[in-house]
Amino acid sequence: MKQYKEEVADHPSVEMIHVSLDNDKKAAESWAAKEGFPWPTVMKDNLERSGLGDYIPRGVPNYKLISKDGEIVAEGKGAVFQKVAELSKTEV
Repeated sequence: MKQYKEEVADHPSVEMIHVSLDNDKKAAESWAAKEGFPWPTVMKDNLERSGLGDYIPRGVPNYKLISKDGEIVAEGKGAVFQKVAELSKTEV
């Protein structure tokens, strides 16, 4: 959360989504709330309907930065946060 708050929260071009692989929606949403996630939770059963079916995580945690055109720009926590930092510099 600290890194999100410092590097992503105020970024105008980046949105985060929590994709849960949990089978229990209430438990997943409760955990996300306990962690303080301000972004929406999408359950694995709703990935196709939400348009995220091409980005199903193979493990957790899993970070992907996806462009507005649906292309994976970066994958993995370090690569994603590095790319967000680069975007911040080019959008100024």
